[in-house]
Amino acid sequence: MKPYHSLLLMCAVAFTLVCASFVASATQRIVVNEAKILVEDQSSRAQQKAAKQALREVFLKMSGSTESLSNPGVKAALSSPQSLLRSYRYSYEGSKTYYVAEFDSTKVGEILQREMLPLWGDRRPETLIWLAVQDEKENKVIIDESVDFPIAEALRTTAQERGLPLSLPLMDLTDNVNITTYDVWARFVEPVREASRRYSVDNIIAARLYKNDSTFVPDLPNAESKKDPNASVSANSHADSISGSHLDSSASSLENSGDISNSQSEQVDEIQNGAAQGVNVTSEGEFKPTIKPFSMDEFEAHAKRSEEGDFGLDWVFISKDSVSYGSIYADSPTLLGSALMEAYADYLSSQYAVVGIDKANREVLEISVANVGTIESYADVSRYLTTLSVIESASLKAQRGTVATFSITLIGTTEDLMNTVGLEAKLRPVTDAYGQPVEGFSFYWNN
Repeated sequence: MKPYHSLLLMCAVAFTLVCASFVASATQRIVVNEAKILVEDQSSRAQQKAAKQALREVFLKMSGSTESLSNPGVKAALSSPQSLLRSYRYSYEGSKTYYVAEFDSTKVGEILQREMLPLWGDRRPETLIWLAVQDEKENKVIIDESVDFPIAEALRTTAQERGLPLSLPLMDLTDNVNITTYDVWARFVEPVREASRRYSVDNIIAARLYKNDSTFVPDLPNAESKKDPNASVSANSHADSISGSHLDSSASSLENSGDISNSQSEQVDEIQNGAAQGVNVTSEGEFKPTIKPFSMDEFEAHAKRSEEGDFGLDWVFISKDSVSYGSIYADSPTLLGSALMEAYADYLSSQYAVVGIDKANREVLEISVANVGTIESYADVSRYLTTLSVIESASLKAQRGTVATFSITLIGTTEDLMNTVGLEAKLRPVTDAYGQPVEGFSFYWNN
């Protein structure tokens, strides 16, 4: 690394330390090479069947793609799971018996790379789900961690199978002060985002579950207040990516609601000011939305949706820099919970999984890492770099003061590298006084 580059890096690091503080990341490390399968007994036949199911789940976790399961190389591995099995045991939960298998993650990863399939590392963004459900009496309640709902169990089970860190709100006194059931039901972005801050998660999903029949009319149809005027919606909405996922055949694919039209934005503004039809404002100034009349086209669209499944789930996905909306339908809340998590897992893997590059074409890159001034910190950085799924190898090339230069060989692209590093706060890109990244790939080690 050239001397003036080293000086620039150290100056930029100093500015970063003075003007900014590191924010703790909610990313979790998931055990991707292990699976737990429910079995009827401990016979050899049940064990062989469970081993195949467990390896299938591990391939799904590590690739992040359901399409990988149809690959010939993966199918061949699934036919003989014992060759990749490291250990197994049985666990018991009440009257249920589970077969717990651990597979060789290195060999599984090699198969995925050899077949040029995505490889998703064990660092996954944590997601918080706010889910409001409506019962037969039209009472609405937010599902929390302690409530036993079939859809909540489906969310947890599918998230575990796909390797997604998932949590539901506590709905304790703090949550009840910060958010209302209607905030979640209407999918208001800003109240949901503010109430989620205490959980320090990367991504947020707010959704409402309801009986999907011709007698049910969602609150504020058409705009449905879902286009929060305070929300910053990216022009490149994630809805397209999520809606492209493959769902269970019993559920329809996620709909892309698209961006906010001018007319919808104006309508929401009018609603907030109490000027739109179907909105009552009390003498105390309280905002009380009522049902807005349907047009004939909306009646026809609503009737068609009621035929797509007995239940509907409308969702909003909130990340750090964008917001997107959609709806799915299925014949049961359990199917909806599973479908939502399957689609969400496919979307996340499309963002973070690395599609391997042929060895002859892999890029060798130099990165500078500041705050590496001890043998311990050097060992920590080296170990961290080699655990990233996007990096094949890493070695120290030069050391100048507390700035270490590493030579790394990438399995994927530099964009894959930045996406993977961005999941945690350990390596933070160094920025200048204007908040722009400095020249080259320069990071600060946050040990």
